[in-house]
Amino acid sequence: MNRVVLVGAGCGEGMMTLKGAELIRRADCIVYDALLDEGVLALAPPRCEKICVGKRAGAHSMKQEEINDLLVACGEKYPLTVRLKGGDPFVFGRGGEELTALAQAGIACAVVPGVTSAVAAAELAGIPVTHRGVARAFTVITAHTAQGVPDVTDYAKAEGTLVFLMAKASAAQIAEGLIAGGRSPQTPAALISCAGTQNMQVRRCALAELGTFARELEAPLTAVVGEVCRPRLLGENFDNVFEKPVPSGARVAVVGTQSHVARMSDALLARGLTPLPCPIGRIVSLDFDGVFADFDEYDWLVFTSANGVDVFFERCRALNIDHRLFARHRFAAVGAHTAERLADFGFYADLVPSAQTTRALIEALKNIAPREKVAVLCAKAGNPLLNKAGVRYDLYEVIYDLDALSRAARAVQGAKYVTFGSFGGASAFLEFAPLPEGVRAVCIGEETAKALHVRGITPLVAAVPGAEAMADRILQEESCKD
Repeated sequence: MNRVVLVGAGCGEGMMTLKGAELIRRADCIVYDALLDEGVLALAPPRCEKICVGKRAGAHSMKQEEINDLLVACGEKYPLTVRLKGGDPFVFGRGGEELTALAQAGIACAVVPGVTSAVAAAELAGIPVTHRGVARAFTVITAHTAQGVPDVTDYAKAEGTLVFLMAKASAAQIAEGLIAGGRSPQTPAALISCAGTQNMQVRRCALAELGTFARELEAPLTAVVGEVCRPRLLGENFDNVFEKPVPSGARVAVVGTQSHVARMSDALLARGLTPLPCPIGRIVSLDFDGVFADFDEYDWLVFTSANGVDVFFERCRALNIDHRLFARHRFAAVGAHTAERLADFGFYADLVPSAQTTRALIEALKNIAPREKVAVLCAKAGNPLLNKAGVRYDLYEVIYDLDALSRAARAVQGAKYVTFGSFGGASAFLEFAPLPEGVRAVCIGEETAKALHVRGITPLVAAVPGAEAMADRILQEESCKD
């Protein structure tokens, strides 16, 4: 039976529940918001259809009624659809409306709760929404409605802590309303911007200063009002990492597919650099079943990317292909990462060129297997030189999302470096937005660098293709400037 599960993505990076992650790993379709950590999408299988409905205040790409209809359509089409929502599905997330629409359409549905910013934003800033002897209750209010800013005057008399979500545009009116209702202008308050992300910022202030500080911070913005916001409430030794400068090096925007962004971000973090994840493309499988019809004709199976390995073996699983059928084949991989991904499926590359480039792979195949039959398994946008290596099968293409490109362009504005892991990804980004002045591009290899050279940009290039080498190249550049 097909079903749709509403899953809370949590407040920021790494806040996904284990149950939510398990469902994403099995999903056939994911319908997701803009206000979530898109890195969790990398958990999804390659075959999974991913649809961004992009709900963000002031920039809704799809009306709620259209989202409801879309979920019903996906529920009718896919065995498992995950509706991935920022925070918790039922805390100002309109999850109740979506669940009602699904139930009325006869679609089996369920909910997995998420970590809501109603408590997590304050908590990550070292502010307990309740605290013995200070606040024994808290009230959560939306600061953004279809009718505009709500009248908050009556909330001034509410006991305990007040938490306002989506407060960027209305912080000044919130302060005015609470003061008009009787709260002191000096009531302790706090603003938490981009809670749980690399860009998180915290400002403690008096209630009367909310509007002033809100103008300086990015959305999404949570406002907290009450005695729990008083500095050092939890003592001098409380280690509030989010109120300190980020203890890391240069900010690096990471542009590419979700899997590349995850891998590159890990490499940067391991070296003390600050990644700004910018997934802009999703993998879409193509029809390559012809390779299985002619399987016995080939001596070599050649993989040119880790994504290709994933897509190929996902299709093998769907077709119930017994891996013992590969016993007579030899495998080639363009580089170490592709070979590692191949090994994850139990196959070890017989050939990995030392230069780890398409040209080197082709030359190595000519030397090792000059008269053997080769199946080249690659991306649709793969290097045309691959046509000379054997019979080419395009496994997948990368679809670039305009909303994601827009978010990436904004992130790059605040970065010192931007990394590109493919020619296609670099071209897609640079066609959408110019590289800001002062931001240095870093490429995985010379083929990717061509996308910048044609635009008059000279990038840094990794010594060998790979995320670790790209991160090392940035460290090398940073050390030269010290």
